[in-house]
Parts: sequence; structure tokens; C-alpha cells
Amino acid sequence: MIYFDNAATTRVNPEILKTYRELASKYYANPSSPHTFGQEANHLLNQARNQILTSLKIRDSVLIFTSGATESNNLAIKGYALRNKAKGKHIIVSKVEHVSVLESVRDLEELFGFSVTYLDVDENGCVDLKVLKKAIRHDTILVSIMAVNNETGAVNPIRKIGTVLSKYEKIAFHVDAAQAIGKVEIDYSVADMITISAHKIEGLKGSGALIKNKKIQLQPLFSGGGQEDNLRSGTNDVAMSGALAKAVRLSIENFQEHSEHVFDLMIELRNWILANSKLVELNSSSTYNPYIVNFSLLTKKASVVVEALSRNGIMVSSVSACSSRHEPSSYVIKAMGKDEIRAKNSIRVSFSANNTVQEVQKLIKVLERILGEIR
Repeated sequence: MIYFDNAATTRVNPEILKTYRELASKYYANPSSPHTFGQEANHLLNQARNQILTSLKIRDSVLIFTSGATESNNLAIKGYALRNKAKGKHIIVSKVEHVSVLESVRDLEELFGFSVTYLDVDENGCVDLKVLKKAIRHDTILVSIMAVNNETGAVNPIRKIGTVLSKYEKIAFHVDAAQAIGKVEIDYSVADMITISAHKIEGLKGSGALIKNKKIQLQPLFSGGGQEDNLRSGTNDVAMSGALAKAVRLSIENFQEHSEHVFDLMIELRNWILANSKLVELNSSSTYNPYIVNFSLLTKKASVVVEALSRNGIMVSSVSACSSRHEPSSYVIKAMGKDEIRAKNSIRVSFSANNTVQEVQKLIKVLERILGEIR
């Protein structure tokens, strides 16, 4: 099998799995327990917390362990909006955010009377600073912009956005960085809240975190024993938290080596796409993020081609895995100004450091054959 769906989830790194097993076996006490064994587990939990913040070079912040990016995004957006609604009830997001962000703000619109502005993006899928500035109102309290788009790999100018928003005292800036950690260099110091996920960086599913500036106040979504700074009640999974810390650390340590390797894979596929403009058209315009290449079929159905590739042992995707059951076409590609045909027939190839140039060449060879056979 050749696996090119790493933006959906990555293969678990054996080292990280080994760490999880060892920690789960040794530190199984409840970290909230007052006895020595429980406090040892709590010490390990805090070590994991600090290691992640150190790896990402983030200061003056609190890290809340969660079940993944979806929960972190919900906690950031709903938690901040509900806690700070007296300051204003206007939120800004882009039209190409992850579905967990879009559904969170829709809930706030429908259930709590918030007003939401959905920003258009440019032809590259990025937020335009001028458009953002025009959208800011006197009652704006929250802006949520992803660092890297999960379908196209487009990289938003997070530092520039943060600089603009820093002039507004009551606006909090949330960044969904699930697709960015270990893959793209981002200055997170400008963000008030940051979402991360383990299974995008060879960690375990069901593990993630929300990092927030100490000054940010959130309304907890779970009520209970007050764990995680009273923001996520429930017994902590110490082993999972330790494994997440290791996943983050390894992704940062291996950033340069992995990026250089994946860049070669991206160029191989990108060159083929550009040389076959009558059959396919590139949607991922930038080479800054080599991990995701998105293109649209101009004469064939993406669903048919993705299935045919799968039968040949090559795994790619069309729309995002979190949207594939609901959306017949890509709302991200539509927001970039592409027509319905391109939106319905987009294919995403997402790499990891485990992939090889030979695998990309095999993909191209099989894809050419499939495109020639399908009528």
C-alpha cells in the first residue's frame, strides 16, 4: 500500500507508541489523587505540558490537554465567546476553516445570538489582511484563522494577522495549527489561543491540546472535578499526554530534515500536474508548504479516480475526511473562486516523511493509466 492521506491522519511513530505503552503501564494512578503515586503521575503530566510549550517556544501560556483538534477548537471558540459575550457578540472566521470551527460559530449564531462574519479568501486560499480589517467591528471579540488549510495546504500570514489584531484590546486571536506543527514555521507568539493535534504528527488519535495565553478567560464546556485549570473536567490520560509531548518534540526536532525530503516529493508531483494542464489543474499554488498538493481533474470524476487508485493500493482523498460524508464538493475550492466542476473533482495528496519519490512516481504512472482508461 502507498499512503498519501497524511493530512487526514498519519501512521503512528513506533517510538511514540512505545512511550505510550511504557507510561500507561508505569503511571496508571489518577493524577488528581493526593497520594504519592498519584502525585508522581501528576508530575509527569505537568512535565508533558511544559515540554510542549518549550518545544513550540510559547511563554506565559496555559496548556489544556484535550481529545484532539475538534474539541480544542470548540473550547477555544465557544469557551471564549460565552465567557466574554458582555464585551461583544461578533466573531470573524474565514470561509475555509476546518468544519469544527465553522460548526462551532454556527452553533453560537443559532443558539446564542452571536453575529459571524465569514471572510472571503484570495485565489490562493489565504486571508487578505485588507478584507480582515474591513470586517472588524466595535463588538468583535474573537477572530479564528487557521495556520495551514487542511485541503490545499495554503499558509495564512499568521504573524501579520496577529499584528493587526493586537491593536484591538478586546479581540482574541485563535489559530488552528493542527496542520502546521512540525511542517511550517509559524510565529505563535501573536496568537492568544492555539489548537494542536497528535495524529497529524505521527501521534495517537484522541489526543490534542489547546494552548491559551494566561490572560484569556474561557467558559468550560465540561463540568466536573475541575481538572485542566478547571477547563476540562475528567480524569487525565497521563500516558496520552506524555505521548503527545513526544510527538510535538520529534516533529520540531525533525522539521528541517523532513521538510527537505517532502519538498522533493511535492516538486515531483507538482511538475507532472503543471505538464498536464489539459487533464489536471493545480489548486495548491504555493511551494512554501510541501506537505499537501491539491489539484482538480478537468475531464474525470474525482470520486471515480480516488476509488480506482484505492483499488491499486494508492490512498489519496478528495474533500477533507471530516467533510467527506456531508459535502459532495469542496467548500474550500469554491471559496477560492473555482467553479463547481473543480470543486467537485479535487484530489488531495498529502505527504509524510515516510513517503518516497518512488511512491510519487508510482502514483503518477497509475494515475496516467486510470485517466486514460476512464471514459
